[in-house]
Amino acid sequence: MNRPFGQRTAFWGITYRELMWAGVFYLVSVLMYDVALSLSERSWAGGKSLIQVQLEYLPQILINYLFKILLTLPTWWLFFRKLAPRPLERKAWLHLAAAPLHVYLSLRGFYAVADAFGIGHLEGYGQVWDLYISLLFYILQFGIFHAYSYHQNLQRQQKLEAELRQAALQSELAALKAQINPHFLYNTFNTISASVPPELEHTRELLAELADMFRYQLRATKTDFVTVREEVDFAKKYLDLEKARFGDRLRVDIHVAPDAADAKIPPMILQPLVENSVKHGIASLIEGGEVRINVLQKNGALLFEISDTGVGMNHSLKGSSPAESEGIGLKNTQLRLEKMLGAQLRISQNQPRGTKIEFEIKQA
Repeated sequence: MNRPFGQRTAFWGITYRELMWAGVFYLVSVLMYDVALSLSERSWAGGKSLIQVQLEYLPQILINYLFKILLTLPTWWLFFRKLAPRPLERKAWLHLAAAPLHVYLSLRGFYAVADAFGIGHLEGYGQVWDLYISLLFYILQFGIFHAYSYHQNLQRQQKLEAELRQAALQSELAALKAQINPHFLYNTFNTISASVPPELEHTRELLAELADMFRYQLRATKTDFVTVREEVDFAKKYLDLEKARFGDRLRVDIHVAPDAADAKIPPMILQPLVENSVKHGIASLIEGGEVRINVLQKNGALLFEISDTGVGMNHSLKGSSPAESEGIGLKNTQLRLEKMLGAQLRISQNQPRGTKIEFEIKQA
């Protein structure tokens, strides 16, 4: 997906547009400091023009702000990447320790370089002004950073809520279009199954599995959580029905760790991902392929992996998040996981061929 240059990521998740605005902020700060310092010194500047005085102070101001930038980068990474999930109040307390260290190191570096190149700077009690201005600058810039981060998070939350409302509306419309009494379906399946001759036992079994799937889907609309064992069994029934269609072209491998089988997860999470593997990965291959489901528990979290040996990542998935892809099942599954559990789908190329979808659910 081609994005405008300004929206592309430079590093640490920072876009080029954000880097540009940060550069503008520092440039304006340098110019304002230079003008203020020049105006305050002009009265005893010996008849020099304002431009001459500004040029005299510009080298020391540039060196001063260069050290501020160099120390801002790791400080920004600490607060907005490493500690991003922490509450704002806790980060505010941490700023009380980071601010003096940031100011001290930036001024020490500035004074050392200025002395080495014979560039003037405040000395003695006059250095109090450097400390004061540097501290104010720290508060101003990180105040802006936190405000911008809050704005971004709010926009993401509003976008997610809008997508969830849209997904819910689509689900409601789909349900209205296909509103058939589930009990009518069960009774119909039982009637058809009873009419199947004994020699067609496999057909009877398929009808029973299809009836079980409808029964599970009805239950899923009435409960928020099911066990991993129940969810995997539902996905297995779906794959059994697909195997009846594909025959030996579809192979299935399912592994659920014993300590993960009774854990609780939202219903109807695995089946859309498995369906994606069959529909987009294996259906078009003459030789078919294999679908694997692995569930294990590690460090207090459930780890899910759905992989296939199909055609691999197509244009709608490569380089995109599930929310940006064309698959409705992937979109809805990602939205449910993100909204309910804060989990993210990770889509990658399977080895040696195919697609792998992974996600992690933290256990309470």
